[in-house]
Amino acid sequence: MSKYKQVYRDLKEKIDTRVYKRNTELPSENELVKEYGYSKDTIRKALSLLEINGYIQKIKGKNSLILGHGRIKNNYLGNIKTSSELNIDGKYEIKTSLESLYIIQGDKKIMDIFGSNEDNDFYRVSRSRLINGERLEYEVSYFDRKLVPFINKEIAESSIYKYLEKELGLNITHSRREISFRYATEEEKQHMDLGEYNMVAVVESITYLSNGNILQYGILTYRPDKFTFVTMAKR
Repeated sequence: MSKYKQVYRDLKEKIDTRVYKRNTELPSENELVKEYGYSKDTIRKALSLLEINGYIQKIKGKNSLILGHGRIKNNYLGNIKTSSELNIDGKYEIKTSLESLYIIQGDKKIMDIFGSNEDNDFYRVSRSRLINGERLEYEVSYFDRKLVPFINKEIAESSIYKYLEKELGLNITHSRREISFRYATEEEKQHMDLGEYNMVAVVESITYLSNGNILQYGILTYRPDKFTFVTMAKR
C-alpha cells in the first residue's frame, strides 16, 4: 500500500472513532509530517483523499476542518457506511425493522443485474428504518445465495454488512450508485411515514466484492425533506 493511503486510512479511522472529533481542526501538515515521518507531499495527497471522500474541508491558511458524519442531512456518497457507522456520534435514535425476508428465483430484472440464470436464487430483504421516532427510510436488497447462503431476522435487524464481513469473510470493495426521485410505491407508502409527501429520494446501488462478483443489488428510499446527499467535487 502506498504511503499516502496508509496515512489516509489511519486518519480516516481516527475520525470514524472520534479520536478527532467533528467540527474541530485536524493537526497541521507540519504536525502530521512529524507524526508519520513522511514528506509533506505524501501528507497532502492523504488530505486530498480525505477531502474527496467527505471527511474534511481544507481551508486556505488554516488547518483542515473535520466534517460531521451524521445521519440526517449528511449522506456521504464516497463511502459505503452502515447506519451505525453513520451515526457514530449517537446523535440519532435509529431502529431497523425487518419487514420481509424470502427467497426469489426466475426474476428477469434481478438475473440480468447479477448476470445469472434461472438456477440461481436470491434473498430479498426489505427493512424499514425508524429515525428519532419516524420511519424515514425503506430498503429492499437482493443477495446472491451462492455468496450469502443464510440471513435471518437477527442479522437483518442488526447489521448485514457486519455479518458479511466478519462472519462470512467477504471483502466488500465498492458500490455503483444512481440517485433519482420518483413517486412512492404502495410498498414504500406502507412502510414509511411520508406525511404529505408522495415522492421519495432513491439511491439504487450495486455492490461488488474484491474479485468483481456482484454481492448486492439494493434500492434505498428516503423521505425527501429529511435527507441531502453530499459529495466532494474537485477541479
